[in-house]
Amino acid sequence: MTYRSTHLHPEPENATLPGMALLQRSASDLLKDVSILAALPASELKALADATETRKCVRGTPLFTEGQEAEGLYIVRTGEVKLTKNGKDGREQILYLARPGKVIVEGMRFDGGKYGASALAMRAATALLIRNEVIATLGERKPAILRAMVDLRAHREDRVLALVSDLSLRTVPARLASFLCTLVASRVARGEDGRLLVRDLTTETVAGRLGTVREEISRGLAFLEREGALKVTPDLIEVCDLARLEALAFGPRIKN
Repeated sequence: MTYRSTHLHPEPENATLPGMALLQRSASDLLKDVSILAALPASELKALADATETRKCVRGTPLFTEGQEAEGLYIVRTGEVKLTKNGKDGREQILYLARPGKVIVEGMRFDGGKYGASALAMRAATALLIRNEVIATLGERKPAILRAMVDLRAHREDRVLALVSDLSLRTVPARLASFLCTLVASRVARGEDGRLLVRDLTTETVAGRLGTVREEISRGLAFLEREGALKVTPDLIEVCDLARLEALAFGPRIKN
């Protein structure tokens, strides 16, 4: 099973879309794509931009791996990076996908700790790195920078907690229905037909994102089709009844 990768897990803090030509943009302009950082005074933003380093990784190689010494804050410039945790049984849980203009905060810490997850390039990627020692030094002189970094970590923690709740308290069909509702909303927001979802992201990736295995995704699609919410073909998923899909995702709507 595959879906269009630009629709997976949209992040509201930044409106930059995959495919935009970001390679030639300055570090300062890229940092402004992150709303929390864009709110910093110009002098603080320039200090961060001046301190950035560029990292590159080819498709399938890690930007960093779990257990390595944490280096700092990353902002993806080009490509796509997935943050993952792997179980002892080999199963992968995708925590989120980071596309151009998105931050990766797992390595931002000041206790000498290590990465708690791995970051792998899903396609050739470049990212800007602001090292922890730089953030700490700048933050001592410019407290607004430290406040912004705390907010970035807090926002990510909120999303991780929401993911944990989703994985532990909801069934696979409900999580899949919610995922598809997000795709519909993304298409509608771009002025596209929200009923038709092209299948071009791998089953394994979707399963990893939803914390399950590919067989469960296939069974989940079959269930949603039997419920009349979808029509599934090898190349396309048609949303036949959005209200039904939303009810399966979030429960029946309570009437006042």
